[in-house]
Amino acid sequence: MKKYDFVKNRKYAFIFSILLFVFFGIMLAVKGVVLDINFKGGSRLMIETTGDTDPNKAADLIKEAIGREVNASVMETYGGDAEAEKVKMLRLDITGNEPLTMDEESKIKEVLSENFSVVLNSPKNENINITATVGKEALQRSILAVAVSVTLILLYVAWRFSILSGFSAAVCAIIALIHDVGFMFGVYITFGLPLNDIFVATVLTVIGYSINDTVIIYDRIRENTRIMQKSDLGSIVNVSIHQSLSRSINTMATTLICLVVLLVYSTVNNINSLYNFSFSLLLGVITGVYSTVFIASPLWLVWKERKQKALLKKA
Repeated sequence: MKKYDFVKNRKYAFIFSILLFVFFGIMLAVKGVVLDINFKGGSRLMIETTGDTDPNKAADLIKEAIGREVNASVMETYGGDAEAEKVKMLRLDITGNEPLTMDEESKIKEVLSENFSVVLNSPKNENINITATVGKEALQRSILAVAVSVTLILLYVAWRFSILSGFSAAVCAIIALIHDVGFMFGVYITFGLPLNDIFVATVLTVIGYSINDTVIIYDRIRENTRIMQKSDLGSIVNVSIHQSLSRSINTMATTLICLVVLLVYSTVNNINSLYNFSFSLLLGVITGVYSTVFIASPLWLVWKERKQKALLKKA
């Protein structure tokens, strides 16, 4: 069976990624970015519910009543008593520069009591206010954390792979990471999912996961450059990717199995935070392997080939 030629077919991967990001760009223009109240500011209400509460219906009714954006979900938690009984909680994230007014709170309680089985006087209920300033600072710190991580990776890869023209290898690795983060960001925009601190945590995790895969292929290219001195650079890159491919796929498969289990578990038990983390990480792992195999090394090869052509023209 003939092996797939990653170098020869690299243009198809590039075109696919470009089209995908054009689509994400259109979605961004049409739908915009949805920020969680952790980044935007607003109020979070946790209200005990005893029946089958439809979070989407609750969000629509409350939005109509108070005129604010509302994101609702139902989750299960454990009470503080010795029996640790499961309790259903309706979580309402209500965006806004100012905390909820007394009038708005009254309207929310009225809507919930008329349409759902809720316990408005439960001691487990919570009301948390996050100001817009605090949300903005949290968003800035998150962006800074990602920027610092990417910068350190750029310096590390440039230093470690100096034999491969370290700077070009580092830049292509960073482009692959941007591809990963952009894909995750695009999926969130497409489905209208709110960006929150969990998303930032998964982005940092995926950056580490993806760069590890990329570094392994770069290592193979570096070794094969010494071993396959009579071969052209394209053949070296293709062989190196194939040598690392089974490892990348096996690692991805075992990781995905764990993530799918977490997704099922969090869905069955209504653990919203765990579901969001698992879903984001699943997206990142898939695109991380894709960018490592189809983007980073083939893109570096394009860089090197164009540089060689430019040098030949000058000569």
